[in-house]
Amino acid sequence: MALAQRFTSQRLALAGAIALAVAWLAWPVPERAETLTAPNADTTPTVWSEWDTEPTDWPGTAEGIAWEPLSFIDAEKALGADEDGRLLYIENGDEAAAVVVAEPGGVPGVAAVAHTDERIAWIESTPDETGRVVSEVWTAPRGADGRPGEAELLTDDTGDVISAGSAYDLQFAAEELHWLATARSAERITEHRSIPVGGGEVDVVGHRGAWQAAAWPWLTSAGSDSLGGAQLVRTDNGSGLLVTAAEDELTLCSATWCRIIVTAADGSRTDLVRPDGTDRVTVAEGFTSAVATDVGLIDRFEPLGESTAVAGDAQRLTLFDLQASQTYLVASSAGETGADSRRLWWSTGTDELREWHVLDLTDLA
Repeated sequence: MALAQRFTSQRLALAGAIALAVAWLAWPVPERAETLTAPNADTTPTVWSEWDTEPTDWPGTAEGIAWEPLSFIDAEKALGADEDGRLLYIENGDEAAAVVVAEPGGVPGVAAVAHTDERIAWIESTPDETGRVVSEVWTAPRGADGRPGEAELLTDDTGDVISAGSAYDLQFAAEELHWLATARSAERITEHRSIPVGGGEVDVVGHRGAWQAAAWPWLTSAGSDSLGGAQLVRTDNGSGLLVTAAEDELTLCSATWCRIIVTAADGSRTDLVRPDGTDRVTVAEGFTSAVATDVGLIDRFEPLGESTAVAGDAQRLTLFDLQASQTYLVASSAGETGADSRRLWWSTGTDELREWHVLDLTDLA
């Protein structure tokens, strides 16, 4: 997943911590008890006991390079980025190996990635001499060992790329690569752009309003356009679907689930519902929020993070199973978190002691 998810997660955690601190200052000071009572143990059932599985552990440094995940290809291969915005191909083993795939030469650097068994693709975004961020789409074939070959520029006709932190910001589908961009016009227009995998002309189709990519062929409304309901539209045939919600409900959708957020002074409530309005269920309340930009991963799970308001690793990471309507504990003290279309990851430790832990959700389905 994308680095934008990490920044979004950090902002949500900070907001939760600030609200808790204000509530603490306003609360009357209780009388000192004669004895101290230990905090209640977390009795939430764990993913690990329910499915008898374990996460895959990855070192946070490969060949001396600290990296953050963008997407996991399989249990032993991943795409990541370092602090300079370089794209890295990481192999997990007795000693993690890192191959530098792309060096954009500036930040934000790699804005989105996608991969198939045959090739990888990515969007590089860097500022030009005027400070405007410009982007390019690159691709590289994968060899028999999975490693990327020589990088090739596919196009610089990208428009102003939208990077939402979704696993679908860039995706392979229908023998093409697809991404979204904001049109440079007075009217708010979102451009769906695509190009054949082997190269060619970029096709551009405009959609009025703010949109975000979901799993092909769907787009879903975004930003203020998602307050009081949402829309979904198919990019292959233009058909659409209207998702209804109350005026104060922020509605964020994927192709199969919608996340409805109702905010109040004492925190928020998060519900998930099918786009047709069925199967609505509350998955989180208070200062617990979604970890992934995309909703209802693999059509079943919603990863959630709750700030514990302590120093260091400070998120209680859980997984809501939409099939069982049950919350499962993943990690009681997680650091950075992220997800792609099928995997959830989190960190523990810092600096040279940092590790990434990865859960393949398809192992639970």
